[in-house]
Amino acid sequence: MVKSIKHLLLIIYGFACLYPFLWMFGTSLKTSQDALANPQSPFPSGAFQWSTFAEVWNKLNFGRFFMNSGIVSIVVIVGVIFIYSMMGYAFAKYRFRGKKFIYYMFIALLLVPGVTILIPLYINMTNLGLANSYIGMILPMINGAAPFAIFLFTSYFRTISHELYESAVLDGCNSFRIYFNIYLPLAIPAIGTIAIMNFIGSWNNILWPMIIIDSKDLFTLPMGLMYLDSSSFKKWNELMAGAIITIFPILVAFPFLQKMYVQGMTAGSVKM
Repeated sequence: MVKSIKHLLLIIYGFACLYPFLWMFGTSLKTSQDALANPQSPFPSGAFQWSTFAEVWNKLNFGRFFMNSGIVSIVVIVGVIFIYSMMGYAFAKYRFRGKKFIYYMFIALLLVPGVTILIPLYINMTNLGLANSYIGMILPMINGAAPFAIFLFTSYFRTISHELYESAVLDGCNSFRIYFNIYLPLAIPAIGTIAIMNFIGSWNNILWPMIIIDSKDLFTLPMGLMYLDSSSFKKWNELMAGAIITIFPILVAFPFLQKMYVQGMTAGSVKM
């Protein structure tokens, strides 16, 4: 009886979580008039308007926005994994003066809200001539991912036996080969976790691109969705279609990578 009640509560909770997506999808299949006349209904009153997705994609330049988001997200993921996995490896396996101080200084940055550095960051990017560019969007995102990525990679590499490192040194491997050929392949769960978190963060990021980007050709999908929402007469069906296009890659990617994400979070937190 208790188990049935728990299952029932979980079903109700699951439906409550899924209902906004159902409403968003149903509204995207309505006509503009139907979306305004029946906003409370998650289902179209007439035929499904699949053409709305094509209109949003083609007429409103969402193809370009999608490509921009893809470029930014992929470069951010590669940069974060490559740079901070090496730093985590160094913190976990090397001994050098000031290691603890430097490590904890990075960890302390987890307590600093990103919004507090937006103005000096914008001034710095502008002075470097990086405003309104891919690099101006990407570099701060990579930098902002440093504290947690370093923490997770360091924690994960510390769980790997140090004898493996010593054996590789005795076999004549240099530091980079040990990192790249031995430790990095073993860190796939941590890499998956970092990749998922930074993909979601960079894909959904709107505040920083909105500050640093002026050209519509460099808009990411969230910025394109905001641009779509800024019209004087809102077409809710087109707005919801744009929202579905925006979240679709995340909805597709996360279920396949969920197991790797959980493994990375649990394995990386075993030992410090």
